Amino acid sequence: MEVDAQAAQQQAGTTTDQPSIRVLALYCTGSSDETDEGFDPPESSNAILLTVRPGVQVEIMRGPSLDEFSARVESYKPTFVYISGPYSGLVDSIKGAIGPITLQGKQVTPGELLTALEGAPLDTVYLDAAGQEKVAELLRAKGVPNVLFWSEDPSGLVAAHFASIFFGTLALEGSVSLLEAYALALFSTQAHLGAKVDGKLTMPNMPDLLTGPADDPDGVSLALPDNASVPLPQLPGLDLTRGVAAAVEGWMDVRLLAPRAELRLQIGGGSSMVDAGRLSYLGEALRALLVLEVRRVRLVSANPPSRLPSHLQEGCSALLCEVATSSGATVRVVLGGRPSVLSNQQLVEHALRQTLVADALSLQFRLPPPGVPLPLPRASQDVLGGCPCVDTLLLTSVWAVGVLRQLAQSTAYRGLVSLGIGSVGGAPVAGCKPADASRLGVIVTGMRGGVLLTEELLANGLPIDGISGSLVGGIPSSNPLAVPADPPIAPHNCGRTPISDPIAPHNCGRTPISDVKEEEFMADLISFLSHRRGRYIDRSKFPDAVLNGMTLDLFGLYKEVVTRGGFRVGNGINWKGQVFGRMRNWTANNRQTGVGNSLKKHYANLLWEYEQAHPQDVVVDRCTLCGRGEEAGATDWIACDSCNSWVHFSCDKRPNLGTFDDYANAEQPRSYKCPNCARAEARAAGRGAAAAARAAAAAAGGDEAAVEAAGAAAAAAAEAQQQQQQQQEAEAMDS
Repeated sequence: MEVDAQAAQQQAGTTTDQPSIRVLALYCTGSSDETDEGFDPPESSNAILLTVRPGVQVEIMRGPSLDEFSARVESYKPTFVYISGPYSGLVDSIKGAIGPITLQGKQVTPGELLTALEGAPLDTVYLDAAGQEKVAELLRAKGVPNVLFWSEDPSGLVAAHFASIFFGTLALEGSVSLLEAYALALFSTQAHLGAKVDGKLTMPNMPDLLTGPADDPDGVSLALPDNASVPLPQLPGLDLTRGVAAAVEGWMDVRLLAPRAELRLQIGGGSSMVDAGRLSYLGEALRALLVLEVRRVRLVSANPPSRLPSHLQEGCSALLCEVATSSGATVRVVLGGRPSVLSNQQLVEHALRQTLVADALSLQFRLPPPGVPLPLPRASQDVLGGCPCVDTLLLTSVWAVGVLRQLAQSTAYRGLVSLGIGSVGGAPVAGCKPADASRLGVIVTGMRGGVLLTEELLANGLPIDGISGSLVGGIPSSNPLAVPADPPIAPHNCGRTPISDPIAPHNCGRTPISDVKEEEFMADLISFLSHRRGRYIDRSKFPDAVLNGMTLDLFGLYKEVVTRGGFRVGNGINWKGQVFGRMRNWTANNRQTGVGNSLKKHYANLLWEYEQAHPQDVVVDRCTLCGRGEEAGATDWIACDSCNSWVHFSCDKRPNLGTFDDYANAEQPRSYKCPNCARAEARAAGRGAAAAARAAAAAAGGDEAAVEAAGAAAAAAAEAQQQQQQQQEAEAMDS
């Protein structure tokens, strides 16, 4: 396919004809005995970051008089004003504090500040100072669309960390909205600065955001970017008001063929960073970063692959596409679909954006199984400037691994370091600045002064008791499900329990899963997801996922998975053969490909958290060969396609079985029969062979004795073969 570069640029939204955003950043200065200059100079990590965003102008003022500030507002006419109060270390020499807005030793009153801002075409005001709630309300009353402020006096460390992430996210690319940057900063700050109190992860004091219509007391719901943020393509002659699927024939057959992969990350923190709650928040933020990268990907080239994938749906073809993300990372992916869709560049680009975003949302952190010690933190001057880091394991797609590796090598990219990620696949994150290392070092160690904790010191048991209560490793994992996937989520208590509480049976009163009706289940699921994700979900439009031309049967999908051991079983479930066949979406003439991977991704996005909050729904199986369950430590569960009993694949010692991956392949799995069913099948085959031999002898004109002899010989041969196979199995078990 010939790629039109101009059309691709227009579709990506990267034209330079953008409205100008004028940022005025005011940094107040306190007296010499109050100012805290020990870490994180504000200008190095806050508003100045926006200078890299196209169409943005930034001007900085430090310690002016009120008259000077008013005059500059009048002449510059900013659309975005950021005001940082003076940092002080008098109350807390480690975390610091931010005082009220003070200019040249005099505290500015709300009336004076409003007068100074009068006449500016303000879109956003960020009051990063203490005691500004009244000012925020007055600004909103005067029609300022977006106001950020602290309702409680802020910690200097939390304020610096939040502002660094907020401005760093806004600077990533031109389409990042204020709400998206705010949400991502909240999740990352919670992951690193949330404190464990009585086993619960509590949220630190965070800034409030007033946005949306001024007469709406609830404002706008918090939301991380997802598929809804992908811009619609410009297709002349087509009405896309009801969606692309309704306007483009064959759109539902588009598939991203994306193999899965593991990736090791180092995250600033001690062993307690490898925690269900912390990694849950960090996973949400990292998924959001990937979505921001791919929701406006630009198609660089598209050509037929050298070999057509074998599991494409009939009538479909494929393209090997090279795409460039918002930050310039380039990867190759295979897109399958109808030729009528793949021949249109705009449709291919939109399909890539939609499918890559959906795939990005399936990213998961893995936790160690129960009883396995949590990893020890390590320190290296090359990673986050010597800040102690801990290893974590990520499960995602191969293309995402490629994107993250390239972003880690970019000195200009701030997204990864804003999440406290120090290395990707063993390569240090190049975007880390000294202020980042200093700030993260204080968060992790609770100490100032740039102390480098060497591996020798860490190995000798130096305690890390930082701001977030981190601990040096050796503590066994407390994950009750031993899930090699996303971390457990707090129990759903119908809106009454914070999402950071540890897992426990909830009391929402839903009927047991074996008896619950679909309407009751869906109401409970929507209630849980609305509370968990902080936004209203319309039942009439949920879920918006479609499979085989029909709305996804979430009820059937959930029941089939939890009765097979739950999502933790992973590829041990035959998603296409066992699960799909019992859902409403299945039809006898179904030709859709990619069903297994689609079901896993939908389950991870919509049902995995719900399952973890409802552990009583999961039917826990025991291996029919060894008699053990999770305590055996094996994760290679697989279900017999005949009797549906579960076994550890590693417990089945029969020769010539192949590998676990042969059966766990989501699209073309081999049929697995447990030893008992295989023997029963062999006996039935032996009886069939004997009957066939008798029939053949009778047809050849043999007498009754000859017919019986032929049948006996066939039966004896089958019996000998069974005995030989059983002997081989016994020898394999003994070995």
